[in-house]
Amino acid sequence: MASGDSNNKRYWYKVSVDAVRTWTSLLLLLTIVGGGFVGYRLLSNHLLDREVSLALEEADALAKRLQKESGIVGYREKFQTAQSELARARTHYQKKEMPEALRLAERSRSLFSSIVDSLRNRSPSGDAQFITTRGGVEVRRGERGEWRPARGRMVVHGGDYIKTSGNGSAEVMMVDGTLFTVRPGTVVLVSRSQANGSGRGGRTIALESGWVNLSTAEAASRVTTPKAEAEVRQRSEAVVSYDEEKGEGRFTAFRGGVRVVAKDGGPVREIGELEQVVQRAGGLSAPRRVPDPPELVSPNDNLELYLDATRELALSWRSVNGAQRYALQVSGNRLFVDNVIDIENRRKTEATLGLRGEGTFVWRVAAFDDEGERGPWSPIHRFRVLASKQSSGSMVDPSADTGGQEEG
Repeated sequence: MASGDSNNKRYWYKVSVDAVRTWTSLLLLLTIVGGGFVGYRLLSNHLLDREVSLALEEADALAKRLQKESGIVGYREKFQTAQSELARARTHYQKKEMPEALRLAERSRSLFSSIVDSLRNRSPSGDAQFITTRGGVEVRRGERGEWRPARGRMVVHGGDYIKTSGNGSAEVMMVDGTLFTVRPGTVVLVSRSQANGSGRGGRTIALESGWVNLSTAEAASRVTTPKAEAEVRQRSEAVVSYDEEKGEGRFTAFRGGVRVVAKDGGPVREIGELEQVVQRAGGLSAPRRVPDPPELVSPNDNLELYLDATRELALSWRSVNGAQRYALQVSGNRLFVDNVIDIENRRKTEATLGLRGEGTFVWRVAAFDDEGERGPWSPIHRFRVLASKQSSGSMVDPSADTGGQEEG
């Protein structure tokens, strides 16, 4: 009996030790995984913080340089707008609101840089200036001028036309700080400033066909189509499109507000955040809400991947209330031109990309409602693919599981 008790005790002891070892190993593994995740989040936040800090430093250095320039008087309006954006960027940075701080810091830096370029080239300040061009982008002086290729920092004057091809896009900064993006297949006319109803000057672009994104600073801007005019309020983001064949215009406010007036004397519409008005033959529709921008979940921004460790990347985002499908874009440039992935019928809130080569890429997602209206794009996330040896070629496999014609 005593011997049996001794064996039971030894058996009990062995089981207990094994259990302790198992639980210890499990806890150690969880600690390592948890520590790695926390470390990764800290690294991502550090990289974003560094990116904002660098943009602020560069903008501040440009501002100090320009204050010593004798020719700055001719650019006073643009300079003051850049200073205002820089001050707002610092405020958001202090509040740890990094995405907005980065957006404002980059805008301020672009404005200061455009002034520096104008002073260096001793060219007229103009009404606007190209910031970035991608693909086929052309500019023409007046109705009878010849189309010529556009390039970054080129000055645009009132009366100039801008045209983009099916794979072209451009960012253009107005002298008052309004940034507008000319999307593929678009023709716009840059008009001179003119007084609006309040007696203040305002910048205007005439959209003949295609679509533009606008982000205003301290002043409102206007976009006209053949049948309506939209005033985009200060500190607002909006999209205006016009389909020449259908004679149909769309006006959407993603942030702030927009006032739309029909040219035939029809109704006036006030559009609030995440609302849209459609102009058709019957006039202007009532404002209608569009879906919210999706929240990107995985991977975190600024992820780095190694091809010798993985050949796939899983993307995911949170579902949007009322969304019927999603658009997904993956590109090698922030203007999203010549995209590697560009689909609009993704039913799931995830996609898997096949990785084939090195590169730095950006991705974003937008939601469509049951009537096919698209909401704003999500904030852009970046990821970088590295390899232990030299490689080349497209980084993303277009045949990967990104949706295609999938409906499930």
